[in-house]
Amino acid sequence: MTRTQRIKDYIRSYPPEICMERGRIYTEEFFSHPERPLVIRRAEAFARYLREMTIYIGDDDLLVGNTASKPLAAALFPEFAVDWIEEELDTFEKRDRQRFIVPPKLHDEILAMCEKWKGYTHYDRVGYNLKSTIGEYLIGEQHPSVNETMIIEHNQNGDGHIIPDYVKLLDIGLEGVIDEAQRNLALLREDDPEYLEKKAFLESVVICMQGALDYADRLAKLAFEKAKSAPTPERRAELTEIARICAKVPRKAPDTFYEALQFVLFIHLMIQMESNGHSISMGRMDSYLKKYYDRDRAAGRIDAAFAQQLCECFLLKCFEANKLRDWGTTENLGGNQLFQTITLGGQTQDGKTAVNELSYIFLEALGNTNMNIPTVIVSMGSTTPLEFYEAALRALVRHGGGMPAFFNDDVAVDMMVRAGIPLSDARNWAGMGCSEVRIPGKHGTGVTPVYVNVMKLLELALHNGYNPNTGKCLCPSSRPFVECRNLKEVIAHWEEQLDFYLPFIPRIERAIAESYYTLTPTPFLSGVVDYRIEMGKDISWGRGPNYNDTIVHAHGYPNAANALEALDRVCFKDQKYTLKEVMEAIDENFASDKGMAIRKALLNAPKFGNDDDEVDDLCRDLFTILPAKMRQFTPLRGGQFGCTAQTVVMNVTDGAVVGATPDGRRAGESLADNMSPTPGTDLQGITGVFNSLAKIDHALMDNGSILNIRFHPSALNSPEKIEKIAQAIAVYFEKGGFQVQFNVVGREVLLDAQQHPENYRSLVVKVAGFSCFYCELEKKWQDHLIARTEYDAFA
Repeated sequence: MTRTQRIKDYIRSYPPEICMERGRIYTEEFFSHPERPLVIRRAEAFARYLREMTIYIGDDDLLVGNTASKPLAAALFPEFAVDWIEEELDTFEKRDRQRFIVPPKLHDEILAMCEKWKGYTHYDRVGYNLKSTIGEYLIGEQHPSVNETMIIEHNQNGDGHIIPDYVKLLDIGLEGVIDEAQRNLALLREDDPEYLEKKAFLESVVICMQGALDYADRLAKLAFEKAKSAPTPERRAELTEIARICAKVPRKAPDTFYEALQFVLFIHLMIQMESNGHSISMGRMDSYLKKYYDRDRAAGRIDAAFAQQLCECFLLKCFEANKLRDWGTTENLGGNQLFQTITLGGQTQDGKTAVNELSYIFLEALGNTNMNIPTVIVSMGSTTPLEFYEAALRALVRHGGGMPAFFNDDVAVDMMVRAGIPLSDARNWAGMGCSEVRIPGKHGTGVTPVYVNVMKLLELALHNGYNPNTGKCLCPSSRPFVECRNLKEVIAHWEEQLDFYLPFIPRIERAIAESYYTLTPTPFLSGVVDYRIEMGKDISWGRGPNYNDTIVHAHGYPNAANALEALDRVCFKDQKYTLKEVMEAIDENFASDKGMAIRKALLNAPKFGNDDDEVDDLCRDLFTILPAKMRQFTPLRGGQFGCTAQTVVMNVTDGAVVGATPDGRRAGESLADNMSPTPGTDLQGITGVFNSLAKIDHALMDNGSILNIRFHPSALNSPEKIEKIAQAIAVYFEKGGFQVQFNVVGREVLLDAQQHPENYRSLVVKVAGFSCFYCELEKKWQDHLIARTEYDAFA
């Protein structure tokens, strides 16, 4: 058995459980010293956790560090929310999926912790902000919505959505960060109105960095002690080397590839420990680690095989971290995914390919690990060699669970340039989370205030502003829908609803962003990104010179295009049925004979994903509307509201609140996932799907979009087939497509895994911009994956 397999087995031998260490320390620090600035209390809690938390080193580990007391254990973050912990505590072990053990001795302590934090959390503050501004419009408690048109997110968890400046950090080490903070402390002027605030922030950065150094020192000592009793001389040498490295990094700048990789892992894990925000990503690891690898290779200190082994250990260490979420968020996000993303490939600042030997090594490591975390993507553009496409596809086949995903480097650069980012920075973009594009170190954290349900807004337009589910009509239409005379008037009808509901987004964003800055500053994170030490301001404050982008999810574009195209074809062009007749059929969910006949006519209209210009151009035009409307608003942190068409798994929950629609969809059925065609409607093969997607101006949504395709394994079972698909992806990107990702699994396997999950514990599938263990998904999402069109060849 390989080292990698032994580590995988070791990690998965631990059932996920609750770890109380962080929650206990943060509670004590927060309430023991109320006179201290909050940012100081958070820094002291962070440093104390790093000094006192349980640390461990697995028998086969080459890289070390942990976020909680055991592999797959989840720390508690009471400063963000405790209501749901208290309410769900007795259900964590009883969940159908994503179960967490609650050690009996901790049960009462957790409840006491929750009681103490009530009224002091981010959730409480956001709730107050929302109720005092838009309370009359909200429906629901934990995940409120505005008349079901948008679900509010980030009211219970951390900020996240960021990539540190690893290039700078690797150059100066954390001692360099401490020096920078202390220099800026000495430069503060006491007549500055913000003197005390800046002083507290800079002092908190120093406290955090010192805690980080102490944490690494603890692991160095542990490795040294374990080396004394190591079972073999080989393991003794490994542990001695781990001890040496941890005594050096992240304190000092690394000199070797091994040191640099351990350095990055330390920083990555510590950000996770400070705040439970997700989408903490690692940037372009093959680019910024290249000089260390090349130097080691030239000196004969490392070979490709050991570098690959280290990369595999790195990936598995990322998987080892875990996160506990309330059940509603667990459903919406498809499980415990942390959305950590590594980007490979891309281009250099002078426009040349950045693909190098390390890029291929990371792909080999990905294929060998076959886990769902972290997410690995490849950046492919006009400078990318075809061999890298093929290597990525070979890794995809070996991984099986949708990684790596393919992103168009040229479109991503265009996104950034259109957002006002200089070309040299834009070329350094990296993927973050599911499909977002960011400049490492320079972009701030990204609040995700809402998930907008595009099809719900269309449903309101069809019903003249009235929501059939809630009975509420917040925005009466200016005229009855059935009086619309053409498609242009139907779209204008829909835009009336958009114009009323979209202004809620900046109001919601302000409620969330204000709380992050006020209650949960992140001085460690602020110290590992650019500009914040010089500014004396936490990253959660936002504003320049960092680039700031607040994420707005909008779901349902393929369905909306199909629905509007069907209305245009059936009611206006062919005049087969009137709008009134179609609405009567929709309201009865196509139950009657006439309703079924109308549904058949609607289903027979052209559908997005078949290279049909009429419906594709309509989807292209719809895609432009929301980004244009959001430009009129400015987030609290500055910058822009950047849109995305990614759905996570919200297409299932979004569909549940939408009645029957003119695309022929019945009430409650799932929406299409991301920008993928509605399952079963893509009848012209992958070429038709690619051509439809390529007509859209993807750069308009700078937080990206996603296309899911499912291959049967036979479609990629030869070098010739892999080469053909590699060429097809390259052509798709040349035409303007932004992203594509593949599941390589047959329908028969997915069905059998539903019936016999015990035989498929390691089956990984791509869900949205992330992968999951298939058997950890709820059946409704498994069913959606099964329903996706399966291709057994490229056509």
